Amino acid sequence: MTTALPPRTPRRLLARLLAKRTPQNALDHDRFTGPIRGELLGVEGLAERARSLARQQRTAPAGQADERGAPRAGPPVLLRRLDETQRLLESIRDTLGEAVERGADVSPAGDWLLDNFYVVQEHIREIREGMPKGYYRELPKLAAGTLAGYPRVYEIAIGLIAHTEGHVEFANIESFVREFQRAVTLTTGELWAMPTMLRLGLVENIRRMSLRTVQRLEDVARADRWAQRIRDAAEADAQSLTTAVAAFVGGHPPLTPAFIARFLQQIRAYQASWPPLVWLEQWISDEGMGAQDAVARSNQRLALTQVMMANSITSLRTIARLDWPTFVESLSAAEIVLRRDPAGTYPDMTFATRDHYRHVVEELARHAPLADHEVAQRALELAQRAAAGPDGSGPSDARTHHVGYYLVDEGRTVLEAVIGFGAPWTSRAYRLVLEHSETVYFGGILALTVLVLAMPLMFIRVGSVGAILAIIAAALIPANEVAISIIHQLITLYLPPRILPKL
Repeated sequence: MTTALPPRTPRRLLARLLAKRTPQNALDHDRFTGPIRGELLGVEGLAERARSLARQQRTAPAGQADERGAPRAGPPVLLRRLDETQRLLESIRDTLGEAVERGADVSPAGDWLLDNFYVVQEHIREIREGMPKGYYRELPKLAAGTLAGYPRVYEIAIGLIAHTEGHVEFANIESFVREFQRAVTLTTGELWAMPTMLRLGLVENIRRMSLRTVQRLEDVARADRWAQRIRDAAEADAQSLTTAVAAFVGGHPPLTPAFIARFLQQIRAYQASWPPLVWLEQWISDEGMGAQDAVARSNQRLALTQVMMANSITSLRTIARLDWPTFVESLSAAEIVLRRDPAGTYPDMTFATRDHYRHVVEELARHAPLADHEVAQRALELAQRAAAGPDGSGPSDARTHHVGYYLVDEGRTVLEAVIGFGAPWTSRAYRLVLEHSETVYFGGILALTVLVLAMPLMFIRVGSVGAILAIIAAALIPANEVAISIIHQLITLYLPPRILPKL
């Protein structure tokens, strides 16, 4: 019995997806279905690889790097590829499910995908939630190399996946990133992006192994069809067999290890010693590879595909369980600086407050010619100077020797001047509103109240001033309520809450 695939196979779907993009838009590994895999390294090897990667990387100036050929107005290439991967995996899932219903062998890797497809879907959703376009574009990008224009932290994730055969856990993630930072300091945003980039790399691995699984299924189906065709010809007469063998030699499919192993297995099961078939086996051996070599390579490829698929899915489960806030805090260079707070207050604050401080540092660094830890260092220096006092006798105001005074309180303007902060228009507008909060609040209510009162008068013909005053008196309170409600809604939407630091 043959195991023909349905007309719409994932490989055809993949061809259509890739045809929509220019070659410059695609990652170099688009052309391959091999795993993201390099030499398997131990602890010391991973540490050396991380340091080597840090030395090799070159980042592009902010605002001048984007994926090759990617339109800045559209979604980044990695996120577009994620959409393609989701559609491709859904098609492969359907194909493998139909093959299982027909009784075909989808291989252990195919079973892993079918049994854990919901895990892959869940992590694809996590990637989208954790990597909005604006956040993605703010990550430092590579200036050279295979992944030029892509986030620096993505190459770190790919490197770790490649040298662990897709088996990532907290220990090797933390060690790899820590060793990388011995040469190059990552931003806080990059540390927070690490789980998303690992998910992207692992999903990419699953995509490749899924394509391998379908390719094997197609090879087996082709081998069964050709074997059946030759068997039918052999049962007819010698001329039919000669014609069938000639057709195979002249128009055979790719002689992959899986195809050769399956085809020769089927032929041998029919009549191994028949001269035309013996000649055909010899011809295949000369053109492609021998039966034993084909079986060995096919089994090796099958085993590797299973291992990479299993490791990638298991690692996705692991990533979902890891304590990423602790990971970020333990590796943040800004955190190390802020913990030297002269007031001794910062280490005793809640995690949410410390994280808020780090986000403020990240925001300031984004619009200043300094890195995160350098901004934190300037805040620390201001606090230390204030703690010592102008004459070394101590501060007059104890608040000023806490780093938070320069990050979230009145001392922020001093820090901004020191670091050369260029405030974006949104920050300037926000500060203008806060500086004139009463005018904005009550003036906004008054303006909206007048506007709401004017609306009925525009559509109602009133013959006297008394009637106009009567309408205004009747509508004043409802109009004022509407105006207050609108102003409160706008405040909620556009003015973020001011977080109170907590111990």
